[in-house]
Amino acid sequence: MRKLAVLWLGSLVLVSMGTFAIAQSRVPESRIVSGNDIGFRVEGFDPSGKPTGALVARINNEWVEIRTMISVRPVK
Repeated sequence: MRKLAVLWLGSLVLVSMGTFAIAQSRVPESRIVSGNDIGFRVEGFDPSGKPTGALVARINNEWVEIRTMISVRPVK
C-alpha cells in the first residue's frame, strides 16, 4: 500500500513538472522593435504569420503603451 502511494505521488509530481514546462514554453516573449523612443511591442503572431502587439513609447526609460483617442468634429 505504501509503495502504491509513493508511486502515485511521484507520478503526480512528474505530471505537474511536465505541465509547468509546457505552459512556460507557450508564453510568448514580449519583444520591442524600436527606434530611440517609439517602438512596437510584439506580443504574438496571427494565423498568417503577421506580428500582433501594441505601439509603445519610452517615457523615463520605461516602455508605455500608446493609447489613441478618436476625435469627432462636426462637418461644415
